[in-house]
Amino acid sequence: MTKKELRFHVEGTTPDVIPMARLAEYLMELSILLGNKPHVHFLRVETGSLPCIIEVDGERVEGIIARVKKAASNKGPKEAIKANSKLRAMLKNDEFSAEFKTETGNTFASYPLVTRNKEESFGPFWQDGSLDGIVVRLGGIDETLPVHLVYEGRTHICNANRDIVKQLGHYIWGDPIRVHGSGKWYRDIQGTWQLQFFDIHTFEPLQASTLSEAVTQLRAIPDNGLLSLKDPLADMQKVRHGEK
Repeated sequence: MTKKELRFHVEGTTPDVIPMARLAEYLMELSILLGNKPHVHFLRVETGSLPCIIEVDGERVEGIIARVKKAASNKGPKEAIKANSKLRAMLKNDEFSAEFKTETGNTFASYPLVTRNKEESFGPFWQDGSLDGIVVRLGGIDETLPVHLVYEGRTHICNANRDIVKQLGHYIWGDPIRVHGSGKWYRDIQGTWQLQFFDIHTFEPLQASTLSEAVTQLRAIPDNGLLSLKDPLADMQKVRHGEK
C-alpha cells in the first residue's frame, strides 16, 4: 500500500523547547482533525522549527486534505471543526503559526498568527540560490520527487526531477553536496527568513573535509594571507555564515 506524508509545520518553537505534554495536546487535536484513525500514523518531529511528520495511506490523502480544508471553513464533521478551532486557539495562546503541507511542499491549510508588537509576515516569493547538505531521503512516485537535505541539524525539503534523483541516489547518507535552483522564501512573524521549499536544477558533490583541514590546505598556498589572520577559523566561520 502506497504511503504519503503530510507535514504540520509549526513556527515559533523547536522540539527541544516545547514541553512534551504540550506537543501531545497538539497531536491529539491533529488526530481528531485528520480523522481516518486506522490510516493515519504519527512518524516523528524533525529539527528546524517544529515539523510534525504524519504518514497517511495513499488512497486516503485527498479525503483527509478535503476534510482539513472544510474544517477551516467551518464545514464538515463537527468534531473536525472543533479540533481545528482548538488548534487555532492553542497556536494563538502559544504565539506560534503553522501550516499543513503535502510531502512535495504544497500548503493546503494555514494558521497565521496576527499579534501586536510583532513583524508582519512577508512572501512567499521565489529566488535563485544554492543549498549545501547531506542527502538523507529520496522518494515518491510522481514526476517530481522530494529530496531531503540536512545541514547543521536543519532539514531542507527540496524537489527534483527523476533524472536528478537517480543521480543523487549515489550520495544518500554520503558526502555533502551543493544543489543549485530556486527557493521559496517567506519572512515569518518573528522577522526570521524561512526557506519553505527548493526546486533543484543542478547539483555538485563537495569534499567532506573539516574546517581545520580546509584551513591547513589553504595555508599551504603561497601568499594566501591566512598567516596574517589572528583567528582564521573564526574568520572562515563568519564567511561561511555570511557575517561581516
